[in-house]
Amino acid sequence: MTDQKKSSGSITRRSALGLGGIGVGAAALGVGNYYANKYAPIISTYLGQKAYEVKETGDGTEDNQYFKSSYGSSDERLAADAQAVRETAQEGFVLLKNDGALPLPAGKLTLFGVSSASILYGGGGSGTVDTSTAPTLKEALESAGFQINPTMWSFYTEGAASSIRMDVADIAGTGRYVIHEASPELFGDAEEQSLAEYSDAAIVTFARSGSESSDVPRAYDESYLEDMDIKGYAGDFHSDRLDSDADLGRHYLELTATEEALLAYVSERFNKVIVLVNSGNAMELAFLDESAYGVDACLWIGNPGQDGLYAVGDILSGVVSPSGRTVDTYAYDSLSAPALQNFGKNVMSGSDKAPFVVYQEGIYVGYKYYETRYEDCVLGQGNAEAVVGAPEGAGSWSYSDAVQFPFGFGLSYTIFEQQLLDCVEKDGVATLTVEVRNAGTVAGRDVVEVYGQSPYTDYDRENGVEKSAIQLVGFAKTDELAPSASQTVEVQVSLADLKSYDARGRGSYVLEAGDYYLAIGADAHDALNNVLAAKGVSGTDAAGDVAKAVKLTLAGSDAYETSPYTGVPVTNQFEDADVRSYDPSFVYLTRSDWAGTYPTTYDFKATSEVLAALAVQEGTDDPNASMPTTGAQNGLTLAMMRDTPAADAAWDDLLDQLSAEEMYNLVRVGGYQTQAVSSVGAPPTVCVDGPAYVGNAGTTGVTVSEKTYSWCSEVVISSTWNTARAQAMGEQIGEDCLAQGELNFAGWYAPSMNIHRTPFSGRNFEYYSEDGFLSGRFGAATVRGARSKGVITFVKHFALNDQETMRTKVATLSNEQAIREVYLAAFEPSVSGGDEGTLGIMLSMNRVGMVWSGDHRGLVTNVVRGEWGFDGVVITDQASYPQAFPLLAIRAGLGAGTDLWLNSGTDNWQIDGYASNPTVMCQLREASRHILYAVSRSLAMNGISSTTEVVPAMATWQKALTGVDVVAGVAAVAGAWAIVRNMRRAKAKVSDEAQDETDEKNEEVEA
Repeated sequence: MTDQKKSSGSITRRSALGLGGIGVGAAALGVGNYYANKYAPIISTYLGQKAYEVKETGDGTEDNQYFKSSYGSSDERLAADAQAVRETAQEGFVLLKNDGALPLPAGKLTLFGVSSASILYGGGGSGTVDTSTAPTLKEALESAGFQINPTMWSFYTEGAASSIRMDVADIAGTGRYVIHEASPELFGDAEEQSLAEYSDAAIVTFARSGSESSDVPRAYDESYLEDMDIKGYAGDFHSDRLDSDADLGRHYLELTATEEALLAYVSERFNKVIVLVNSGNAMELAFLDESAYGVDACLWIGNPGQDGLYAVGDILSGVVSPSGRTVDTYAYDSLSAPALQNFGKNVMSGSDKAPFVVYQEGIYVGYKYYETRYEDCVLGQGNAEAVVGAPEGAGSWSYSDAVQFPFGFGLSYTIFEQQLLDCVEKDGVATLTVEVRNAGTVAGRDVVEVYGQSPYTDYDRENGVEKSAIQLVGFAKTDELAPSASQTVEVQVSLADLKSYDARGRGSYVLEAGDYYLAIGADAHDALNNVLAAKGVSGTDAAGDVAKAVKLTLAGSDAYETSPYTGVPVTNQFEDADVRSYDPSFVYLTRSDWAGTYPTTYDFKATSEVLAALAVQEGTDDPNASMPTTGAQNGLTLAMMRDTPAADAAWDDLLDQLSAEEMYNLVRVGGYQTQAVSSVGAPPTVCVDGPAYVGNAGTTGVTVSEKTYSWCSEVVISSTWNTARAQAMGEQIGEDCLAQGELNFAGWYAPSMNIHRTPFSGRNFEYYSEDGFLSGRFGAATVRGARSKGVITFVKHFALNDQETMRTKVATLSNEQAIREVYLAAFEPSVSGGDEGTLGIMLSMNRVGMVWSGDHRGLVTNVVRGEWGFDGVVITDQASYPQAFPLLAIRAGLGAGTDLWLNSGTDNWQIDGYASNPTVMCQLREASRHILYAVSRSLAMNGISSTTEVVPAMATWQKALTGVDVVAGVAAVAGAWAIVRNMRRAKAKVSDEAQDETDEKNEEVEA
């Protein structure tokens, strides 16, 4: 072969490779374009870019600013945020102990504990807050006039302890909860010598974190260490996992051995020792009573948020008298609650993939257990004194041994006297008039707590209706009262809040005939003693005050057999979630026999019946479904529907205008957004996560255009016992959303309303309380505030999501009475709140019984829509779990159930042939109705009038992608043309050279 031919072949091969490369590039670009277009809505939302245009077709005179800010500038708004959080913390921090050490005069203080230098301002996961401008504890105390030991501060921030910090799990549950504290052995001569000068008081901070996706450990034992190994945690036991062998067998909410050593060290050197508890979970605080640790005062501060830490200085200095109250019972032994017997990681026998949790304690959660058992001990009934599992004569159950701080407890720097002046009942509402007088020497605020007791009858015993000895039914916070000043407070109590659910008898709510008691008290235990005094009972652990209780005798009523909101009958909806549906021998805890029915860890058998119930069902088509109208030209826009009631027929005319594709995409692509719907002029929204913060949508990627603010956690807000503080939070969150303008931050995945079933739940910081009544009032107030600014709140996690362990698939089993009275009670005030209620509900990932919450007809359809009359939108939690993706997952009520999927519209959620299936189309239509109803009432409508068109447009990234496509296309064509041209030239050259060679050979032959 000649050199020319070799060269030509090389050119041809390179050209072929070049053409192949261009082809591969074009194919890759095509695939990229396909998926970019497929997921265009979620990409636009993530980037915070508009994929629509708003065109005004009218005269522009219509006022389309429906929700307006109360502030003239961002600085003014943020200043109001900061002031509101500081005042909330002032009212929400709880003084648990004070032996006269507080308030402190201006002086020199020393801070101890690694947590003093790394305060937990919020919780983990979605509860994370912005701390970029938050004060340190040192700065907060210095602002109150205290001088802080600089040597010890440097020890924790720059010195030997600067790298010692607790381990905290992340949003996905990856990680571990381990406390690491700096041992006093690390203190050098400089630290020791500094204590003499800064000796007026020692402040010791203990912190405990909570986070999404994982609960805090109930024991540091071999199983916990093995679990850490499974998750990839290796290393030396002491240095990488726990501080010492002494921590084995302890749990996360106890002090570690090193913390105990630190506290003992401090108590030996300081006359005044104050402990700060920086935890959203109720810690075990028995050490406060032990003389070895010499603690003089203890202030619980929860998670203080961005500026709440300043309230620590305000309270310690006496500028403010503490007025917070506990929202949980603080037991001496955190494991003593009956709910702890069935909590966390349990898997059905016979199946290694079927986790479950059984609420065997029934209604006896938190104080309802401790206080009810106390009354039965006093009355000598129900086998209440027997110690479970102890040999006869080994001692008896004692309230004083069990409870350190009752529900509703909190100290002040002053003394308040409360007098029950009157109680008038009319039309099912009792109005209590209470005079509160400040009998002390400093100004302060007090809380009026009202509790009720229902009769526990023979009928109840026979039919398994449980009654708590005392339950919260009303409360109010006073104004700040100067010494000797008084205030008359009225608290209205709906007798409906004393009703009980009779599942096995009447199958409905009932308010039985008998004697009911209402009482005021300093806390739940004090109120119960007042009731017992009014009943003439002796043998209580403290003298009750007869004058603080009143008896109401009721003839009985069946008025609660129908919904007060819709008039539909109230009937059993959760029999399938009751363990007794699968195990008839199962017994829930009853006050008729405390010791005999006290929960034990239940072994749930994965029978064929259970496994069949767990299987995800695809659903079936409704033979009676008819194809809805689509694409009609009725001339309606969403702005025209802003004040139209949900039941109005005009909504059907509006829905007729939607196309099948619009409905399909609106429902299935709901990840941190709702989509624009051009046919009815509906704008898109951005929905942000985070119970305390809308500063960044996080997983959506949308960064705020105007700075927002981080609030203290919900457990601090509820500890104020002042719902005005919760409403203010909702309003300020709404202001932060309004400030984002065209970004349309109209949805907020909050507030969270699950129950502190145990102290060990990873997300207790973002839930209000162990009590459904208190949680419900604070949740409703937060919603009311946010809705007033046009925010779609998605109250969550509905329902029974009271642990994080295995939350995506755990089967949660309980009885109907407990589900309704404890867990749904927290949601009902918000969901049934009408024009002031929530516009959204976020489902839980767990199963209610064997069925995913979003598919549970009793929960989502019959209770939410039927009994509570909810017209808004129901969204899934993060839709990444298998049971959320059955073909007809919205079948819970033919579209009246789950409406919106919190996902990106990926291939996990597709319905082939949806547009020709009448059943699916009817479901999509009803879901679209609920979504659009919520959007029509939101701030996203700002700028949208009745004559405004919302039309699709290319987002900036799409325009850029189009530009890339054009450039790439031109380059590909040019490159291909150049390659082909070179190949042709090469071939022509080879041909010419070959001809020349042939001619030369012919000439030689001729010669």
